[in-house]
Amino acid sequence: MGENLKQLVGRNLRTARETAGISQEPFAEKLGISRATLSAIENGHVAIDSTKLIQASRILSRPITDFFRAEAEELALLYRSAEKIVPEEQLRVKFQNFCEAYRELEEIVGVADNVLPPPEYPFAHHLHSKALNFAKQVASSERDRLQLGKTEPIANIFSLLEENGVRIFDYEVDQPALFGLSAFSKQYGPCILVNSKNTIERQAFTLAHEYGHLLMHRDRYRNLNPTQDSEPDFEAMADEFAGLFLVPLDGLRDFLTRTVGDRKIALEDIVAAKHHFKVSLKVISRRLFDEKRIPESEKDDLWKKAGQLGHAELAPLDRHKIIRDWRETSRFYTLAKKAVLGEMISIGKLSELLDKNVLETRSRVQAWRKELTFASA
Repeated sequence: MGENLKQLVGRNLRTARETAGISQEPFAEKLGISRATLSAIENGHVAIDSTKLIQASRILSRPITDFFRAEAEELALLYRSAEKIVPEEQLRVKFQNFCEAYRELEEIVGVADNVLPPPEYPFAHHLHSKALNFAKQVASSERDRLQLGKTEPIANIFSLLEENGVRIFDYEVDQPALFGLSAFSKQYGPCILVNSKNTIERQAFTLAHEYGHLLMHRDRYRNLNPTQDSEPDFEAMADEFAGLFLVPLDGLRDFLTRTVGDRKIALEDIVAAKHHFKVSLKVISRRLFDEKRIPESEKDDLWKKAGQLGHAELAPLDRHKIIRDWRETSRFYTLAKKAVLGEMISIGKLSELLDKNVLETRSRVQAWRKELTFASA
């Protein structure tokens, strides 16, 4: 194994290990080598033998070919310190694999880079004391850029973000307090994972929150130590952005003028506002409190009620309709359908990209073919 190849494999091995959140010592122990030897391998001084490389690919859940990529680029994650929850290694790898599959489908179909990523609104650290005002301005600017208007609710945030360059992955995560996470790289662009075990209202807020990070804190996306906290102000900024992006100030005032007027707001008004803006009880009660339409004591009572509901939601939105509407026009599945029906890839390759077994993938492809047959009849 030549020197250049040693350096290439070593660098890719180190990047994959760091992305998986494994430090050198336990990784070396799993490989049955010393930490010094692993360090020498990752620095390109010593060649790793094929047996150890196969073992490493299994530990990291990465194909062997990943270690030979000349331009390997890992997604840089931003961990949500507010929950003090670190995504498990398997989840991080699954998220990475999804973003890679999305990009690969774009390249297969020939539309890579046809959808531009959202712009960056870099937050200057000297504006620390004005962080929340900055987040408010970004929320307003994004609504203008996306032509959402100043009053209208977002019909489907899943579809909206994906249509505007964000790769979205919904997955059932067995870490209840992990609402989602986001990642960014120049190759893969902005990616968001949402925990589909949460309510659809919680998922919508998670998407908006992570979108705020991708807009305002893109320079913070790097392979951080998973135990390292991000700055608390960044979390507050993302929350502020999400609240105003989903429930714009003018929109809330307009809705209240048309439906409530000057009378005292009742619970049915709160539920109506919740459904209008497609948000959670916590989000709408916070926005009503900010607007001084309900007292703090009522807001606290509503938050307490929301807490008692746990993973449920008061007067829940139609989860299945929102997800179904998104999936019917999902760019990821549209690309997958085009690739396999156009015989650009095999069913076996598609099952790998979709992370599904071959039987399930074949059944889905048959359904797609039936759709075409029906449409052409």
